[in-house]
Amino acid sequence: MATESKSSLQLIRQARLDLAQLLSDPLAAENFPAAVSAMVQQVQSACSQSAEVALATIMLELETAYPIRHAVDVAIVAELSLCNLGQTAMQRASVVAAALTMNIGMHALENLLAAQEGPLTPDQRAQMQAHPQIGRDQLRMLGVSDIQWLDCVEQHHEAPDGSGYPRKLRSEDIVFEARLLSLADRYCAMLSNRGYRRRQLADAAMFSTLNSGAGSLDQKLAQLFLSTLGLYPPGSVVHLINGETGVVVRRGKLDSTPLVLSLFNSNDQLLKQRVLRNTEEFDFSVIHLLDSRIIAGQLPLTEIWGDAAHV
Repeated sequence: MATESKSSLQLIRQARLDLAQLLSDPLAAENFPAAVSAMVQQVQSACSQSAEVALATIMLELETAYPIRHAVDVAIVAELSLCNLGQTAMQRASVVAAALTMNIGMHALENLLAAQEGPLTPDQRAQMQAHPQIGRDQLRMLGVSDIQWLDCVEQHHEAPDGSGYPRKLRSEDIVFEARLLSLADRYCAMLSNRGYRRRQLADAAMFSTLNSGAGSLDQKLAQLFLSTLGLYPPGSVVHLINGETGVVVRRGKLDSTPLVLSLFNSNDQLLKQRVLRNTEEFDFSVIHLLDSRIIAGQLPLTEIWGDAAHV
């Protein structure tokens, strides 16, 4: 099936499968940069067809192993943020490629950490802090010559105040796209359970990301990030003031007022007829978020987003 004929959901699922195969043995790829570029096109096509479905996969499509799912999640956030900024597909492609491959330098360790109970050991922390430079070197060896791609991979753990790694660069020396990738990486990581860290809900993850101890976050970048995702991105499960529970379908006029498809009434009974609620109206305002896993895998996404979520 051609990329053009696949739904947004199918494209994201395919990108995850293809990335898992590629990173399991990068040297086996006949043309590694071309293989990654094909996945970049999948992510861009998915986001172009339905940004809402692409974002919802972060919340609701949880079956894929964390390291692969996380890379594609970050690629989605980066793609949509740069699209929001007005960059062309070609300009965005290097950053999306970097998102997909940013952890190639610690792929084996990342798989281990995904299941590990307890904090990182000193040796693991050393490997973690070395992986951006190792990743850049590996990508060069695999034939990647795109400087922006390489710089984003190398700098995605640098921090504006110089406390990052591996080179302790400061804000003026960190490329903008790498700073965006760092935000997306941190935010998406907070949305997932890890053996050594509990997941956060989307609003808390956004607050933590934009108010981290990394120092002097560019406010324009912070606003871009918030305006792209909102406090309640599509796929979030929310409880409304009228007692209903539903899933966020798409952004509203404000970061805090999404459109919500109500699924359960105030007695937690499944509604026979789903109702679209505008949370800008007080009677349907959001009270709090719930763990999206309560509906993940339980409801066909076509019932929420139609053909864009066709499987």
